[in-house]
Amino acid sequence: MPSKVLEGRSRGTLMAVIRTHILTGEPVGSRTVSRQSKEGLSPASIRNIMMELEEEGYLEQPHTSAGRLPTEKAYRFYASQCDATHPPHKAEEHLIRSGLEGVFEMPEEVLLERISHVLSLISHNLGIVVREPMAKTILEHIHFVRLAERRIMVVLVSTLSRVSDQIVQLEREISQPELDAAARYLNEHFRGWELEKIRAELVTQWSRDREAYDSVLRALRQLSEQGMLEEPSSAEVFVEGASNLVVQPEMAEPARIQELLKALEGKENVIRLLTECIRVPGDPLQVVVGLPGKPSLLKNFALIGATFSWKGRLAGRLAIVGPARMPYDRVIRSVGYVSRFFQEQELN
Repeated sequence: MPSKVLEGRSRGTLMAVIRTHILTGEPVGSRTVSRQSKEGLSPASIRNIMMELEEEGYLEQPHTSAGRLPTEKAYRFYASQCDATHPPHKAEEHLIRSGLEGVFEMPEEVLLERISHVLSLISHNLGIVVREPMAKTILEHIHFVRLAERRIMVVLVSTLSRVSDQIVQLEREISQPELDAAARYLNEHFRGWELEKIRAELVTQWSRDREAYDSVLRALRQLSEQGMLEEPSSAEVFVEGASNLVVQPEMAEPARIQELLKALEGKENVIRLLTECIRVPGDPLQVVVGLPGKPSLLKNFALIGATFSWKGRLAGRLAIVGPARMPYDRVIRSVGYVSRFFQEQELN
């Protein structure tokens, strides 16, 4: 149940202050809101309502002679009134579709880079995409190629046609026919499985009866022990739009930009941020105002993000990050649309 202060005139006044501040970046005075009032409320009446909103924690006054600014609590309320399932405005929809046209036929890195670029264009803020680690991906196809000196090339194809290859060093020789048989076994029995679950199931099979398993499982055991289903890289990060922050009024001081970029430098920091803010796959779009983290500057920023799936699995997380003063309705609709875009393309 919303509190009484957010009903009727109080709610209308709060929404007017937030929308005006999002447009101007300046404190909002009672006269400005009065001119927008459909009920013709006087500046004096608006000032009284603003004082009530300030007591409730929705507005703050930077100094006595200034107008009011929305607080984190106000932005959270404003964002809660936006529906991510509604389609974006025509301009944003056209930008998304034209920006992502044909990318599903390109390498996965190009697709994810393009998504972060589109998110940045839509919001004029940071567009971020984090791809899940390889261990979370789904096996589509695997192939082994025997090389010289007990070396094997492992070629693995996962969802989104992502191809990776690595060289593993064996302790004993495995013939190419044995490698082909091992690949057929994996492709026939484990296609559509996450790599880490494949490894766990193989360990279970080996532990049932060490003497009973045949040459195929013996070959797979040796390959697995040498890392055939592992990849050293962790989650990957794609970030676009850092230059957008320079023109934001909130970032007028160079020290503020440096503090923000320091907080987001290093992919581990970005992965931690998105994982903490977008926790559970399948949950609705998340809006976080006042980001977690040590730098105090992040408390004045917001994240709007969601998970995205491809071929029945969690493929990653995508988000827009920028000052808390952002057009939530437009950004929330756009992020929700991009997140659903994957499923739409898969169904088509």
